Amino acid sequence: MDVSAIKKVFLGMVAFLLFSCGGEEKKPDDILPESKMVSMLIDLRIAEGQVAVLTLSNDSSKAIFKELEKRIFDKHEVDSATYIKSYQYYMLRPEEALYIADAVIDSLKVIQQIKETGKQPDN
Repeated sequence: MDVSAIKKVFLGMVAFLLFSCGGEEKKPDDILPESKMVSMLIDLRIAEGQVAVLTLSNDSSKAIFKELEKRIFDKHEVDSATYIKSYQYYMLRPEEALYIADAVIDSLKVIQQIKETGKQPDN
């Protein structure tokens, strides 16, 4: 899935959730910080891309992704329940969700450009 399609899907979910938001509240202690979510989502999107280019059956692709996902959780020292709870928390807060989505997309663009050109983009 290309970056623009990911952004469209993510923005669609955020727009849908926009109307269900309440007032400002304190973030619970068991919610991952935005920076950790960004880092994990970058790794997860890269893993999705790696699996997507493989010519495997759907079941095999899912199994490989599950293993990559487990490794990503281990790398970030986060369990799946905490990740899911944090993901749901941010999805219900459009402003924070957009910040995370933009950071992930911008980072993936930089990673792609470095991979293609061997150098960082000019800002």
